[in-house]
Amino acid sequence: MKHFGICPGSCGEFIQGMLEDSEYLVSYAVNMYSKAQVEEKSENIRKGPYKARKALQEVFKYFNLDVKDTKNISLNVKSNIPIGKGMASSTADIGATINAALSFLGKELDSHKISKIAAKVEPTDSIFIENNCIFNPLKGEVLKELGYVDGIKVLVLEPNEKLNTQSIRRKQDYFLKKQDNKEKIKQAFKTLEEGFKNNDLKLIGKAATISSILNENIHKKDGLHEIIKITEEFGAYGVNIAHSGTVIGIILDKEMNHKKLEEKLILRKLNKKYKKIYSLDVIRGGVRGGELWNI
Repeated sequence: MKHFGICPGSCGEFIQGMLEDSEYLVSYAVNMYSKAQVEEKSENIRKGPYKARKALQEVFKYFNLDVKDTKNISLNVKSNIPIGKGMASSTADIGATINAALSFLGKELDSHKISKIAAKVEPTDSIFIENNCIFNPLKGEVLKELGYVDGIKVLVLEPNEKLNTQSIRRKQDYFLKKQDNKEKIKQAFKTLEEGFKNNDLKLIGKAATISSILNENIHKKDGLHEIIKITEEFGAYGVNIAHSGTVIGIILDKEMNHKKLEEKLILRKLNKKYKKIYSLDVIRGGVRGGELWNI
């Protein structure tokens, strides 16, 4: 019998930085997906991606089951999420696999427990949680739920450039630079909270833009300041980035004409760097499953 899991990707984070002595982020889910299928087989067993396979094993460990029992489980993962761009491709693979594994075992776990399992595989983000939240990527723990603002879309600026999340985190000065941004990012988190509390996209966009600029001392995004200026001229709400990736997102509401904004970006020749420019819907997070999605 086949069992399935589905998990959305992201377009980076609204905000990411140090609060007290730990790193926190607020990511958001978009309508791109990773889809996992598991089934028990005696031959032609697919191992699947390394991190997804490890997630399958972590689910067995969680329920005190022998990891050796996964050797005959075939894992097939398919995804339309760009790899190495900071759009949570491996995180989504992990989430989809966890959900498929839970279905295989006839078990259920809430999104908070799923996040903690995922964090055992690699630093993760909050796309497993239905509502937006302030989230510890190393522990997979929610510090504070913020809620969900409906009707947001994002214009994605995707370059060819890829970036390994772990390579960013392994840099000796990574956390020192995060510490340098600490006071300003703390205020940005407060602005973001206020934005969610009041359903105010302007405040959410403002906080995201601040976090984007602060991250320039860690990984520069080509043309970021020009993109912010164009965004302000257009009347969009703000700019967010993949803090450990290469994509940039422009925060819009669904009534805004993103094609007009795209034309302005192309006019300024920003498509020379960001080869793909496209719109995605911002959706609720959380793993899904139980049905076949053309795997």
